[in-house]
Amino acid sequence: MIGSGIFFKYHPDETFRGKRVLNIGCGFAKFSAKNVTNMDGYDICSPDVVWDLNKTPLPFEDNTFDLILANHILEHVDKWWECFVDMGRILKNGGVIEIWLPGSGNDSQWGYRDHVQMINHYSFFGVQNLSRAGGNAWAKTEQAGGAGNLYLMGQMRNMMDKRWIKWLPRFMKDWACEHLRNVIYEEGYFFIKREQGK
Repeated sequence: MIGSGIFFKYHPDETFRGKRVLNIGCGFAKFSAKNVTNMDGYDICSPDVVWDLNKTPLPFEDNTFDLILANHILEHVDKWWECFVDMGRILKNGGVIEIWLPGSGNDSQWGYRDHVQMINHYSFFGVQNLSRAGGNAWAKTEQAGGAGNLYLMGQMRNMMDKRWIKWLPRFMKDWACEHLRNVIYEEGYFFIKREQGK
């Protein structure tokens, strides 16, 4: 499996301590807890909500969710930035957006016919704590336009699970991700919603 499924990150019976969760682009990986809303663009997987992620606003009120999971979905969305910004609208203050994507520079970013976006760390310029050196008008406009209440808390990499890889020290895994094209990994981005300037 190139990108790990959501059930490699959370157990299918996860309750998320009762927090309101949106599993966006869930496919067949749906959580059964009543506090989780599973949303997908295809009714074949019987999600709780069928919605095309290219359409914003998303069909939820402001400040609805404590956690939004987007596991290997935004690379499939033409209007991914608009979708991301609207996730910030429906996220509660203090809530978290967890996004997983194909790793930067590896062949899985464009290898699939349904991947329409190549998203990496730089793609998120416009959130509260990311801007270009010296600043620029575009990034400031993006912050004012909705992404400015999201703050990148952290980023991590997961390599595909091969027996020999799991025994490598972390610094070697990181080096391989950055310098070897045939190493396939995924990147996770974790955003928190907070008021601008705080």
